Amino acid sequence: MVKRLVSNMINKNRHLKMADSLYGVILQRRAELLEQGLTAVSFQFPGQFESRVSDMLHSEEFKIMALPGLVVGATHNWSGKRVFFLHVPKTAGTSVRLALIKSVGTPAFEFYNRIPSIEQSMRELENNFWPLWVGHQNVSSFPSDMNGLTIFRESRSRILSTYRQRGRMALMKNPHMLDSETLEKKKSQARTTISTPFGTWLNTSFRMKNLGYFIPPEEGTKYRSKEFKSYINKISESGLEQILNESLSRFTHAAWSHDEPAILRAISEISGRETTELPRENVYPNLKGYPPQVLDSEAIAELNTIQDKESILYKVAHEHGLVPLLSKSEADDLFEITAKRLGFTFG
Repeated sequence: MVKRLVSNMINKNRHLKMADSLYGVILQRRAELLEQGLTAVSFQFPGQFESRVSDMLHSEEFKIMALPGLVVGATHNWSGKRVFFLHVPKTAGTSVRLALIKSVGTPAFEFYNRIPSIEQSMRELENNFWPLWVGHQNVSSFPSDMNGLTIFRESRSRILSTYRQRGRMALMKNPHMLDSETLEKKKSQARTTISTPFGTWLNTSFRMKNLGYFIPPEEGTKYRSKEFKSYINKISESGLEQILNESLSRFTHAAWSHDEPAILRAISEISGRETTELPRENVYPNLKGYPPQVLDSEAIAELNTIQDKESILYKVAHEHGLVPLLSKSEADDLFEITAKRLGFTFG
């Protein structure tokens, strides 16, 4: 009897210490008395230690409160390159992101607004400790002491590709392993896009022009808001050039999406490690089921207007030594090749 009591006391004390250690190591804090007691009791049952560790590692508290601090400590003495990649959609950015991760040698903080709570926590920590940031974000959202990389694409081609990409989900299964509710929502949105003539979609749905990624919003204005879009439209050409000069000074490297050798050089130089190939990502077969789309004179005129509006971005980027300017014939060839590949015809 005495031996059993002593054994129980020893086990109880051991379990209490294990519980306290678990909270300290994983959640980076002391356990409350109730937490410590309940956790210690659970250790008396088979498999509960592993279960408790798993629960802690998947908890919001660990992700929001503990993980950023652990990352700070782990990267405090980081001596490698510190890079951000402004990923404009439909510019071969997924391949570039994966190549950057491999070349820089660290996972990326994928700044795509996927987990708002973690994003907010990273912001509050000043987040300058993490060496590689990537995302569909405004240039002002990235840490200011990093070297920037971005990829440009001929404007009209990017818009055609955006339209097709937004309708693609209606014709595919579930490539991103979404839950059933989210999948159905995405498919519904895609069915709406795929049944909307391109010209109508262009006038009613295409809102975020390329320029929006490179113009910091006014103080108090949220990026992607109606106020932000209105602000962009009101900026004079001289004012726009001044803003872009400042924004593009954040970038040390850029390339055109069709120029793979230039992309590889840019990744190699900004990461400090040679990159010899891009992974092939988001390369889809020609899917049957797309309604035929005709680029009539009105749609082409609107595309040309957007191209003209964005030309100042490429002009300033060229002046900063980031990319060569495309001639009119080069731009037209890229546009026509993309249109044909994506099933558009000229009316």
